Amino acid sequence: MDSPWKFNQYTPSSACEISPPVVLDPEQFASESDEVIRLTQLIATLPYDPELWLTRGNCLRLLGYPELGLGDVYKARLLVEAGLEETSSILGDDVRKAFRKKTYDLHTTDPAWMRWADTVSTFELLAEKVKEMLKRLELQIWTELMEGLMAANCCSDYARMSREAVEKFPEDDIFPSEVLNSDAWNAQREEILSSRVEHGDMTESQKATTLLNGGVYPVPYPFMEENFLIRDEDVFKSLEEDFKRVSTNSMVVRSTIRNDEASTEDDCIGVVATRDIVSGETILIDTMSAGSVGVDADPGGCPTCCASPVGNLWNTCCPVLYCSQVCADVAITTFHNPICGKDFEYLYTAARKATTTTDFSLDALLLMRVVALSLTEDVDHPLKSQVMVRLTPAYGFKEPNLIIFNFVDHIQTPIFILQTFDINIFADPLYDTWVLHTIKCRLQNNKHGQTLGDWPGTSISGLYSMLNHSCSPNVDWRHDSASSEVTMFATRDCKKGEDLCISYIGSVGNELPVVERRRKLMGWFGMPCRCEKCTKEAAALLVDVLVAKTEAIAVAA
Repeated sequence: MDSPWKFNQYTPSSACEISPPVVLDPEQFASESDEVIRLTQLIATLPYDPELWLTRGNCLRLLGYPELGLGDVYKARLLVEAGLEETSSILGDDVRKAFRKKTYDLHTTDPAWMRWADTVSTFELLAEKVKEMLKRLELQIWTELMEGLMAANCCSDYARMSREAVEKFPEDDIFPSEVLNSDAWNAQREEILSSRVEHGDMTESQKATTLLNGGVYPVPYPFMEENFLIRDEDVFKSLEEDFKRVSTNSMVVRSTIRNDEASTEDDCIGVVATRDIVSGETILIDTMSAGSVGVDADPGGCPTCCASPVGNLWNTCCPVLYCSQVCADVAITTFHNPICGKDFEYLYTAARKATTTTDFSLDALLLMRVVALSLTEDVDHPLKSQVMVRLTPAYGFKEPNLIIFNFVDHIQTPIFILQTFDINIFADPLYDTWVLHTIKCRLQNNKHGQTLGDWPGTSISGLYSMLNHSCSPNVDWRHDSASSEVTMFATRDCKKGEDLCISYIGSVGNELPVVERRRKLMGWFGMPCRCEKCTKEAAALLVDVLVAKTEAIAVAA
């Protein structure tokens, strides 16, 4: 985040309906981004100073990135809470040590504070002053958290946290008004969303989900370097090698499927037939490897491929069982070592309650596995792991869809996952909030649900993700081995050079009217689907509308 910020790459992610974000002009942008760079450099040397995290979080919110601001402010909250604990802890001691020095220097060198130098003249007085200042800072942190939740449209989180603040700070006069604000905001949002339902832009189910969660736009951050935004030639060549290994009739290509004036995606990859293919023929089998990840919460399932039951096969480090020696070997070379001995049962406990493949608890398992892969590979950045480097988020759309966002699943749980891995969330910038959010955006844009037996799960298939969408697809997929391994097969005869496409919305979605299909697909494309089926049906619909209008005019005349 201390890299140069580029104004031409500046698009706020905030989507607050009640108080829309203010897009900064170049001068304001330069001022705020320079401050973020300065604070980032200070945090690198003083990672346990909660005031630095709070101040940077405030800057990020003002720039229009509430999801990043909330991550920083939550870290400030964790630091302050540790610093105020009566019992000693390593983190609490680090916070108090950092704040003692800061407080002492402030009172003995800053002319505005030197008149109160006697209040820090002994260790005991200094300790009391530190406690007083941390408590004052805690109030500011909770206030900023609520500002960030509003900017991220997290209405339910705002209501919950404002009530928690009233209980936590009973002497404060401001937080009761936050409760009233949250109730008024909820009523306004419900009115706005009800109007969308009435106009057919949203279903009742979508309205309920939107009210329960917030949302932010997926955007490339202005400080992100180009190698984090596109798949370079090395990545493309590795994909070509994988296709040569697993397919005899298809190949990944730099796709031109969306190269028209409405396209907003520069880094588009697709798959074409390299020879004539007959209906039912296998295109490829995407096995569980470093480029693919499958997770569910089946306690009797294989950790690598989710197959059940497992066999009497394990690695020497621990008694975790696998369905085959292949899966045991894949685990030990890809994700298992960072997980081994770590207690992630809280994730599995939540995931076992999941009833759908879109449950946030499954996303948490997927994130945990992806972090484990990046730790195993020992790459210089998590976004350059074999899984992440192949996936793109939904950036640069002319009509972007919100990414669902809430405080627990997108801030607290990811941070807890990092802490379970013993990653220092304060001192290790490789797993800063912008990295976690970018990972989640890429997973959201590429994952697909899987249900093996009675257990819903979710999966990233590194080769499956390369196929583009069509509402009249010529390729489908199945689980031949009752595992996360995916078999892609042709659903009709395909000619050499033909684009091979799957459906992102399934066979049921393909049969919806074109308007509904395009609405469902907006999250992937950020514009109306332009597959052959949608283009023809939309044109026919337009003709029908024009005919109806002409007939109405004729009748009126």
